[in-house]
Amino acid sequence: MRDHPMIKSLEKRGLPTWDDGREPICPVCGERCGTIYRDKFFDVIGCDECVTTYDAWEWMEEQE
Repeated sequence: MRDHPMIKSLEKRGLPTWDDGREPICPVCGERCGTIYRDKFFDVIGCDECVTTYDAWEWMEEQE
């Protein structure tokens, strides 16, 4: 009995048959990422690795 093509690909290349080995890279920090964040002008501002959220109320209190 032959192995499934996906098993053969995993054994040979370590990748499934549909995966070409490319991964998204953040243009800001250079890390692999899953989400790219853009501002209202559609300029990339970072990714889920280099952009964090911060409570607006806390930020406002710090500015006063």
